[in-house]
Amino acid sequence: MTGTTPAPRRSGRERKPVESVYSDAKKVVAAASSAKKKAVSRGGGKRKRNPADEESDTSENEEDEEDDDQEGAVTASDDDEEESDSEEETTEDDGDDDDDDFEAAKPKKKASGGARSTKASSKKTKIQIGKSSKSKKKQPTSTTTKSSTAQGKINSALSSLAKNVLPPNEEPGLKSLIAGLLSSYRPPKASQVANFSSNVALNVTSPYTINLHSLAERVIEMHNDNPNRAQLALLNLLFRSVGGGPDTDLPMGGGVSTTTAMDENGEEVEEEEETDLEHMDTEEWAELVTDLVDDMRHAPANQILLCADPLGAVHQQNALNSHGDGGEGDVEEDEKKKGSKQYALGAAEFRKIYQEFWYILGYVALTEGGMATNTQQEEDDEDEEEVSGSVVRLDAELVKELIGRVSELAPVGQPDVRAAAILAAISMSHAVLDQSAQLVKKMDVAKRQYKAAVKGENESKAEALKVRIDSLNRSAEDLQEVVMTNYVNGLFVHRYRDSNEHIRAMCIESLSRMTLQRPDLFLTDKYLKYFGWMLHDKDHHVRIAALNGLYQPFKAVQDAQDGKEVAPADEFLMIDKIQLGLLENVVGKFLSRIVSAIKDPKPEVQEVAMKVLLMLLQNGFLDDCEDDGVWDPINQRALSERASPAVRRDALYFVFEQLEAFDDGGEGSESSERKRTQQLDAVASYAAHALTKGPIPIDKIKIEVADYIVQSLREMPEHRALVTDWSAMLRAIKDDKSATTAHNVKAGDRADVAKQRILVRMLACAAQEEVGAVADESFLNSDVDPDMANSSEKAKKASMGREHETLSIALLKALPNLLLKFKGDTDVISELACLPRFLVPTVFSLPQRKQDFMSLIKNLGEIYLSSSNEDTLDKTARSLSSLCKGNHARVTESKAQLRKVVVELRDRIVELMSSDDSTIATSAMSVVNSESEFASKSSKRRSGRKKSPRAGASPATEKTSLTDDDTRGSADADTEYSIFLNVRRLRILAKKCDLSEFFDDTNNVNQLELLCNFVCDGLKSRLRACKPVDLRVNADEETAADKLIEDGDVLGAIGKSVNEGLQLILSVTGWFFFSYQDEEDLVKNKKDLVDDMEDGDDDDSSVDDHVILRLRNRLLSLLELCFSQYIPSSDEHGDDDTTVAKHSDDQISFADYVQIAAGRTTADLRMLFPKELSDAESPLLRAVALQEDGRLVGAFVRFISAKEHALRDNEMEMKENKSMPQSLLLPMGRAIANNWARGNRREAGVFLRHIASSGPTATSIVTCAVDQMKKEDPVRMLESQMASLRQSYENWVEEEPDMDNEFPSDEEMKEFEEAEESHKEQFQHLEHRATQFSKKLGVFGKLSDPKLRPALNGFIREGVRFSFSNLDSNGEDTLVLGSRLSFLSILSKYASWIKKDKQAKKEIQSFMDEKEFELRRHEEFEDVHVDDLAALAAFRKDLGLKNLPKTSSNVSVTSELDDDQTMDDEASDGLNELQSPVASVSSRTSKASRASSRASSRVSSLPALPEGDKESPQDSDSDEESHFSAGSSSNKRKSQTQNTYDENSEEESDSDESSLGLGYSQKSKKARRSK
Repeated sequence: MTGTTPAPRRSGRERKPVESVYSDAKKVVAAASSAKKKAVSRGGGKRKRNPADEESDTSENEEDEEDDDQEGAVTASDDDEEESDSEEETTEDDGDDDDDDFEAAKPKKKASGGARSTKASSKKTKIQIGKSSKSKKKQPTSTTTKSSTAQGKINSALSSLAKNVLPPNEEPGLKSLIAGLLSSYRPPKASQVANFSSNVALNVTSPYTINLHSLAERVIEMHNDNPNRAQLALLNLLFRSVGGGPDTDLPMGGGVSTTTAMDENGEEVEEEEETDLEHMDTEEWAELVTDLVDDMRHAPANQILLCADPLGAVHQQNALNSHGDGGEGDVEEDEKKKGSKQYALGAAEFRKIYQEFWYILGYVALTEGGMATNTQQEEDDEDEEEVSGSVVRLDAELVKELIGRVSELAPVGQPDVRAAAILAAISMSHAVLDQSAQLVKKMDVAKRQYKAAVKGENESKAEALKVRIDSLNRSAEDLQEVVMTNYVNGLFVHRYRDSNEHIRAMCIESLSRMTLQRPDLFLTDKYLKYFGWMLHDKDHHVRIAALNGLYQPFKAVQDAQDGKEVAPADEFLMIDKIQLGLLENVVGKFLSRIVSAIKDPKPEVQEVAMKVLLMLLQNGFLDDCEDDGVWDPINQRALSERASPAVRRDALYFVFEQLEAFDDGGEGSESSERKRTQQLDAVASYAAHALTKGPIPIDKIKIEVADYIVQSLREMPEHRALVTDWSAMLRAIKDDKSATTAHNVKAGDRADVAKQRILVRMLACAAQEEVGAVADESFLNSDVDPDMANSSEKAKKASMGREHETLSIALLKALPNLLLKFKGDTDVISELACLPRFLVPTVFSLPQRKQDFMSLIKNLGEIYLSSSNEDTLDKTARSLSSLCKGNHARVTESKAQLRKVVVELRDRIVELMSSDDSTIATSAMSVVNSESEFASKSSKRRSGRKKSPRAGASPATEKTSLTDDDTRGSADADTEYSIFLNVRRLRILAKKCDLSEFFDDTNNVNQLELLCNFVCDGLKSRLRACKPVDLRVNADEETAADKLIEDGDVLGAIGKSVNEGLQLILSVTGWFFFSYQDEEDLVKNKKDLVDDMEDGDDDDSSVDDHVILRLRNRLLSLLELCFSQYIPSSDEHGDDDTTVAKHSDDQISFADYVQIAAGRTTADLRMLFPKELSDAESPLLRAVALQEDGRLVGAFVRFISAKEHALRDNEMEMKENKSMPQSLLLPMGRAIANNWARGNRREAGVFLRHIASSGPTATSIVTCAVDQMKKEDPVRMLESQMASLRQSYENWVEEEPDMDNEFPSDEEMKEFEEAEESHKEQFQHLEHRATQFSKKLGVFGKLSDPKLRPALNGFIREGVRFSFSNLDSNGEDTLVLGSRLSFLSILSKYASWIKKDKQAKKEIQSFMDEKEFELRRHEEFEDVHVDDLAALAAFRKDLGLKNLPKTSSNVSVTSELDDDQTMDDEASDGLNELQSPVASVSSRTSKASRASSRASSRVSSLPALPEGDKESPQDSDSDEESHFSAGSSSNKRKSQTQNTYDENSEEESDSDESSLGLGYSQKSKKARRSK
């Protein structure tokens, strides 16, 4: 095996000659030159032609020739012409002089380019497709390749369409061709089958062919007799297909489709006579079409059979709507946008039927038209030498007339009509080209016969053959003229730039088909250039069609070489005449655009572009290309995560074409395993070079992209064995070979390391993919939480197969040595450590594999104890725990090894934490027998360190070793980091398995609980040493500052230890809780619950002491200590910078980190022990229910509120910081949603603030939680919305900017104006949040829950009461009258739900009138700000409430309420024209009072842990009485509010805080607004 990798460029290396690919085809042509097909056609009488028609045709031809002469040459701006979407573009670009430009665009040949000339000549070689399966006409019995089930669904869909579109009793026939097409799925009659089989030289391409042929024959027969009536029938078919009805049918006369109507006297009268198309002038025709289009404009989308969009009219309508919202990129091709499945299926099938009908119509018109004669009948013996003297004549004029008739509708503005007309013209043109192709083939045969006859001096035969050749040539030229004149010059050159993207794609697809039908005419630069131009089209459908136009010739030639059977519809394609060399010019000119298409926004475009490039490479078109801008982007797609699997697979094929290891042939003596090893090494070397290109650190290399290589190889039938040959893969890993660059130059150590990692990653991915393919899904997910496992509906496979066993044996033999070899490489070990999970357990029992197994688990244990990488630890723990499960013969050895690991980790933690004397003083060691194993281990390890505890040491009163001056430095940091690593290792194991199995409960002492207590006490001592200190309470500030740990490394290690310790104790508690539930059979199904309810025996006993309770309480105390790390900001304690020594950035980061960890653990604990457990039958479940969680909830809310500015910044940042909302809001949202039945409305109010204006991640989290809250208890959710809005509103009022300086400078004025602008934006955000809240209540004007209807009434009344109130949260009259009326602007966002409820509207009208009367009667009413009154008037208008009439002050409220409530127009004059309530609030606030409020709110001591949110009954006269009501459940809540979170002491937290808003009692004082 060589140590180098081949260069990926193929140009400098000799390729396999392309002409050899066609050499066999030449022999086939020579051997099969005597083949001859038999086709029988029916002849018809000659049809009289109108001289006017001939003159018209002549003039049309002359005009077309003039247009053709006026065409200009292609200029340098050709590439940009496709940008125009003008619907009536008239410039034609098909001049013959355009070829010169393509010649100029050809790449320059190298001086030594001998290979290029060989390739070019080879592309002129002809291909002859095999005729074994196509020598006879397809029999009608094999009409379809679809399964009966699929065809049955299609027939049902067509039947459903017929019922929706056709009126009753409309029968198929000339009266209604649309009915004939819709009923063509019905089985044909026996006579039709017999006639078709014996007389029609047309292949059966679908189940509809025979019925459609019969229908087309009747149309042509009518056309021979009455051309006008037949054309009317065809036009009616076209219009009915695009949404027309019986009323839009053009009158056909002659009793064919004429209907009768009743006149005024009740007598039947005949409607319009037959429409005369021949004598209708242009204006009349335009008026007729315009009227028809107007009539069809309002047709429902699901009744339109054919439209421009191939996916149906429903999808087209939805796509247009999406285009209006956001453009093409926002349109998703999903089932919902296609309409119902049955309609989508029927519309797609009708489009195929419609195309086939016009194709067959074109064929029948040629062969059975009035001017057609009997075609040549070929003999059954297929003898070339027998020649008949009959002359072939087809009715080209008839087809030309039909194409011209439908082409008249191409300029119509309605795109569906244009599409139907163009589709009909295209189908007939394809039929004409197929017939011309047959004539060309016959002419080629006749020419060969003529040469043989001349050579053999058979004059009579030569003369007959000459006549036949002339006849065939004339007929072929006539057909070519029809296509060139009527379709190419008449339609294509105008419509390929149509304004509708689907019509543009349709035209390009038709040209692509023509290049295969007649490559001698269309596979030229004159027409190939259109494919290159349309590569720049703005719509992906057109770009796909253009790329397919370049791809199809290559694909057709390749299929012919491979001997693939040709479909019946493709039998007449002239694949043998395709010369791929003719594409050289267009490829050279547009190669850069083709390469750029592999990064197209649409994956479909990428896939086709990749196929084209692969074909170009395989056929030698890129041999002379040395531009890295072409090669590199293509090669990179093989490893791109943004590419689709198909693109990555084809790109990998592209790479293989450049690697010598994948060349055919090679060394004949080398084994297949060795060859595969070379290929794997070559692929890995290439990937390593690609990934290490540039200044990328080795640890940042994306090794995971190797998975894409494995997945692509599994999709390659010829290369799949590369990732299933385990011996070859392991051999490639073991070989010490250096990675090489593209030019066989060693890439260095970075590429070599990357190559090894890629090979190992490929092995791991290949093993997982193979196990997933051959094993049961449960085998892969055996160690995964069922809630987290990705389940699928695939049929279950045999869990243990031979392939799985072969894989297991190979890995078991190699893994121990590989683990040792790559022990120092974290990334490689991480991939190897996951492999033991994929081994089938049966191989463990093999005696010859015992030693391998023992080495494996030993090495895994050593790796786990020495690794610090979390990914490696996680995968190793999963492997160790999975080996301990099941009933294989090595379970005991696996558990023994895992126990050694657990015990070692325990001993390490004990030793490290025991080095701190304070830990010993508070640990649970004091309650354990000193002779126990746990105690002895601790004492032995401590004695080894020669340290003795100090008597009477107390962590609360004296310094710990962490803060001693003589122990500061790197030693402490190393010790704390070691503690963190070992606690992390134990925590990861605790997540994977129950650690209690590996602890011996000596002397009836739970050793695992003891370890948790030990860890908990150690963490507490460290948290106390890090606890922030309020320096103001100490006389000696330096002494106080000296107590804080300032070393950033120490703080970082302690913070990580706290995080891991919290998760460790939580996991252990969860395992104990699960075991208890399992042992006591507390996990019940619905039947058990019913039985328990019938028993009615409740256990009233209580549990005060249990391991679960003890661990839970320990965890709670540790969480409270974490939250006590909160560091208040200067605004909260009111000090300036001169009196307080600030905490360092490391201390602040530490405090934030442990509080985030505590918040996450608190949420998990609230989910593990929800409040609903308090109603459980089990006394222990009732005891563990976490009901008193107020302190923790309050602390976490306090921390989130302090970080609210960071969340708000996400809305303004260009790149969102997702970690912030995920760390803060996600834990809180999970806890709220899980406990919402007894949830905390105030906590939810804080959480709901971030439904808007905090970034998309926060919005998504809150929205998902709100959906769950609404499902659980919608009324409580509505109450939490009020709490959120009110508190945010009060905060907004508090943050109103003010100007203290009476003579401000320009800078101060500028700052003040900016502050006011920011204040207005905050109010707008608050309004937006209210809008979002309102949207969550329902959709389309309908509430999602009936309970919300009465609750909304109370919600609005509560908001109104709050708006009119001038009492603060303490019930004191300190606020300016009417200062809260601007809150009505926020409340008005819910108006849409109230306006439709007359009763609720009436109650709110009465309540509003009462409150406004009270406001007007107040002695300070004249001082109410105009902005507040404007908000009041706007609220009434939004809810549709009547304005309150003006009254004198001495009129009683009762008497006014008894009046008719007539509105005084003068009372409302000018109110609606006032400014927004946000405009000004500064005049309503006393700045002196506010300053004194700030002074009184200063805190003189360190904020303690806040008391939690408790909902207590309120006095009915309280200002904050709730008005929510929704049944009995709401009545209970009606008198309840919640206390605020206290920032000071527990005694202060007991005070009754009546405000519904969520805030701290001290901070709320800051928001006082005086009179």
